[in-house]
Amino acid sequence: MAFLLGVGFPILAFLVLTILGSNLLVAMLGITLLMPGISSLQAFLHDCCQSPLPMLAANGLIYSAGVFVCLVWPLTLNVPRDRLQHLSRSLTWAVLGTVATVCVGTFVLAWVWSTPSDEAMTKQFSRHRGGLEELAAMAKEDSPMSRIAFDFTWRQDSVAWPRPESEWGITRDRWDQYRRLFRQVGVSEGLIQDRNGNIYFLVHTQGSVVGGSSKGFVYCRTIKGSPDTFPACSEQHDFDRHDDGKGNGIEYRHLSQSWYIYSDWN
Repeated sequence: MAFLLGVGFPILAFLVLTILGSNLLVAMLGITLLMPGISSLQAFLHDCCQSPLPMLAANGLIYSAGVFVCLVWPLTLNVPRDRLQHLSRSLTWAVLGTVATVCVGTFVLAWVWSTPSDEAMTKQFSRHRGGLEELAAMAKEDSPMSRIAFDFTWRQDSVAWPRPESEWGITRDRWDQYRRLFRQVGVSEGLIQDRNGNIYFLVHTQGSVVGGSSKGFVYCRTIKGSPDTFPACSEQHDFDRHDDGKGNGIEYRHLSQSWYIYSDWN
């Protein structure tokens, strides 16, 4: 029983980390859970983790020992042998069922969290262009607003939140109209409007404040060649990619007139 529990736990952690590792929080949690085995191998092996098998085996042994000492041995000390055999069979099926359930759930999450392809974004734009253009027109009218999301707003002169309703920059009814359109067109994180008037619709975001990525649509109002603005809006090429070689980059693809698909990462 201890072995099943001890081995199953790091295997589950590794599977989730492998499938969802691009999510920063998942990656940090997964590495933390697998660190006992990694650290023990690094104590006497220089290249401990080129293959995951030694690391998983080490974690399995460590967690098995911990489960046996802290859980299995105290709870089964006075349990009859025939009942232990029955518990072992039940536990085996429970562990296998848990692994299968977590694997399926993880793949579903990976699909939900995955960055949409340019092809999917193009189809989304075609289906919801009217709604996106309505949002762009609203944002133009609300030019003092720099950020409108489902649960907060920023103004060009203030990113403080929460603020009194009188200082939101838009009325409650206007905000509700934005949120209704966000849901309708599939803009999960709202919009950003920069000081040049370019409007970014955030369809997908991933990561945290220290590193992440986003992908969406940008409506460009900047005249071609204007300095200090988003490359898609200043260059207006059909496609381009900028990468500084340090993990920061921008990519964009022209859709129609002033509309582009964009993605950035850092």
